[in-house]
Amino acid sequence: MQIFLLWLAIILFLLACYLAYLWWHPTRRSRFQVRLTALFLLFAIVPSVPLLFVASTLTTSTIDMLLVPEMEGTMLNAVQAMKQQFENHAESFVRAVQGDSVTPALLRKWEFDYFLVWRKEQEAVQLVQAVARDEEARQLGLSFGDERLAEAWGQRDSELETISQGNGESRSHCRVWLPQGPDEMVLVGYAVSPEIIATKDRLAQAMRVYNSLSLIKERALQDELIWGGAAAAILVLCLLSVVSARLLSQRISQPIEQLTRASLQVAGGNLEVQAEATAKDEIRQLVDSFNHMIGELRTSREKLVITERLAAWREVARQVAHEIKNPLTPIQLGLYRVRQRLDESVASQSAVQESFQSIEEELASLRHLAEEFSDFARLPKAELKPGDLNEVVQLTARLFQGVGGEIQIKTDLAPDVSRRPFDREQIKRLLNNLIKNALEASLTPSSTITISTRREGEKVRLTIADQGPGLSPEMLEKIFEPNFSTKRGGAGLGLTMVKRIVEEHGGTIAVESAAGKGTAFNILI
Repeated sequence: MQIFLLWLAIILFLLACYLAYLWWHPTRRSRFQVRLTALFLLFAIVPSVPLLFVASTLTTSTIDMLLVPEMEGTMLNAVQAMKQQFENHAESFVRAVQGDSVTPALLRKWEFDYFLVWRKEQEAVQLVQAVARDEEARQLGLSFGDERLAEAWGQRDSELETISQGNGESRSHCRVWLPQGPDEMVLVGYAVSPEIIATKDRLAQAMRVYNSLSLIKERALQDELIWGGAAAAILVLCLLSVVSARLLSQRISQPIEQLTRASLQVAGGNLEVQAEATAKDEIRQLVDSFNHMIGELRTSREKLVITERLAAWREVARQVAHEIKNPLTPIQLGLYRVRQRLDESVASQSAVQESFQSIEEELASLRHLAEEFSDFARLPKAELKPGDLNEVVQLTARLFQGVGGEIQIKTDLAPDVSRRPFDREQIKRLLNNLIKNALEASLTPSSTITISTRREGEKVRLTIADQGPGLSPEMLEKIFEPNFSTKRGGAGLGLTMVKRIVEEHGGTIAVESAAGKGTAFNILI
């Protein structure tokens, strides 16, 4: 027990030093690892120390109880009693035939196999008498060697053995050595029951096992192997606890440290950061949720920037439309009166008329520009009501038939497009703008504009495709920005209004364009 207590004290001291080192280590992970290691050690040591103490005590007591000192003496006495019985039986025969001649018939009467007598004369041992019940018994009696005779000379002894016969059978045999003075030795043998041989073998095996256990007990108790094994088990449990706590703390703290660093970068305004995690548990879900949140923040910031930009443009558009419209009306009225008062005899009448026509065209262009600014500034919030989207598409397409000369406007409307909630007026405005742009972008009179609808799950995809010159990648990046236009004199507000209408309907808009192959607007609402 002393070695157990000594090792337990050493283990606890080393663990305390290790925990103190981790606690004062200048990292957050170390203190978390201290708590986790202490918790693991608490669950490992508190139940294991008393359990191993009780188990070691019970094991030692059990060994003491099993190896009773009297048991060895009892087994030895049983073996000696068996041998004594065989020897007494042989000695009774020798005394009975002393002075008489031993014959095979006498041996068969006493149920002996052979009777052999040796006598030592002048340091030489000679066989002076050999009587057997038959020749086989005689050979059996002489089957030992001279070394065994020399070893048994002068000692009373007996031995049991099982002898194999030529026919594959075996017989149990007892051989008894009986000294008759210092110079004479008698050997008699007879058959015994196989159960006696088996009993003798079991006793011998039991004595060998008992002696082995006695040696183990002596070694275990002297060297305190049981208590040392208990201390080693506690040491292994502590090492496993420390290693497990370290691995688990790293697995938990590393993603958390990444999240902390990423959070600091997000606080500094960097929304492009992404945390990484190799695990596939709740920590991975936390990291994925953080990355999803950053993505939502990034999208929200982009939408906020766009919203603020559109709000600023709407305010600018409102003021510009107001400032343009105010002088347009008196200018047009004044121009009309001047034309009425012109003298028909003026020689330069045609030149004046051309000037007036140019002025009127520019005024019309300014009025159209003012109307675009006004529409952009006062675009109302969408009022979604159930309606037939295909019907609106057909009516709008029919209005533009023939406007572009020979340019064809084809519709490919899916019949499974169900009634959906949408703002009818805003969708018409969206279609007007996109169809008008497609007509203006068509290269040849034989071009075709295709308007199609397709159902995609719970939403509808509306596509307006033309066969115009297409747009460059640089144009595609800025196509929905205010004040960007590919047309000369355009205000650059039409597609901005289109995108806003789509977003008001909770949808998305994408543009596909290739040089020389045309442009397609894909709207999913």
